Amino acid sequence: MLLRRHHKRDDEESPHTTETEDGPATAPARSASKAEWIAYAVSQGADQADAEQLTKEQLTEQYGG
Repeated sequence: MLLRRHHKRDDEESPHTTETEDGPATAPARSASKAEWIAYAVSQGADQADAEQLTKEQLTEQYGG
């Protein structure tokens, strides 16, 4: 059986994160990097330094992943 892989085109947006001027508009996937979760938390009003102190698991629990 052949499996096709989907390769995102340059004009195609990711279903998990949509960048806005303020940062990601939707929560990243649970599998996203900690850096993506920090960026999302900051876009939701968290302080950058405070978000960096949290674990990825804490970020996903607090910001809804």
